[in-house]
This record gives sequence, structure tokens and C-alpha cells, in this order.
Amino acid sequence: MMDFEKIKKEFIVDEEEYSREKLSSLMITLSSFCKITKDGQVIILQAVPTRKILKLIICARFVAHEVNKEIDQFVTKQDLRVYSSLKDNVFIARFNEMLKENFAEKKGETFKVKNILFVEKFLNELKNGKKEKK
Repeated sequence: MMDFEKIKKEFIVDEEEYSREKLSSLMITLSSFCKITKDGQVIILQAVPTRKILKLIICARFVAHEVNKEIDQFVTKQDLRVYSSLKDNVFIARFNEMLKENFAEKKGETFKVKNILFVEKFLNELKNGKKEKK
């Protein structure tokens, strides 16, 4: 017989109590693509498709915040531009795509990924080299 509470816990995610194992797994995946400094700067380590680089940056900051609350999970548009090193016209297109896909939420002039489930899905796709759905 199935254990209702166990299944419920796996299905309904409490972001405040997201497991250390899951965060560890996400950090391992992220660390092969980027690093975060203690003050929250995102350093890209390997080439990432332009359609994914902004998502990678906001995912990295989100996870970094989950493990170290001193790192702000929100990123400014200028920070995204600097960390991504994208040319202006490419940056604008990718930034608008990310917002159109509802991947990020806005707070004032800053942005963060909607929630940990978006991070998990994106990083699995990035790690496995899968194309994202349009």
C-alpha cells in the first residue's frame, strides 16, 4: 500500500524546507557552469547557449541565496548584462524571452527565478543538453 504522507511530501514542495540533498544536487550541477562569489557575483565558467545564460544566472543566485541568506536572490538587469557578457541586442532579446516565458518575477528593478521547481527543471535540461520548450 502507498504511503500517502510520503507521496504528499514529494508532490507538494515547501520551498522553506527544500531538502539539503536536493540543494546539494543543484549546486553540483551549477558549479560545472558557474561560481558565485560571497558578494553574489556570478562567474560563468563554460559556454552556455545565449537562450539559457540569463536563466543560469538567476538560478545560480536563487540557489546561492537558499544556502547563504546573505547573498541576495534578486539580480538587477545591469548585473544580468554584466555577468552574461551578451551584446546589447542579444541581451535585450534574451531578457524579454525570459520574462515572456514567466521564468522570472520582478520586484522593483530586480529579478529572480519564480521558484525552486523552475530551477530544478531548468538545470536538469541544461545538464542533459535538452532543448527548452517554446
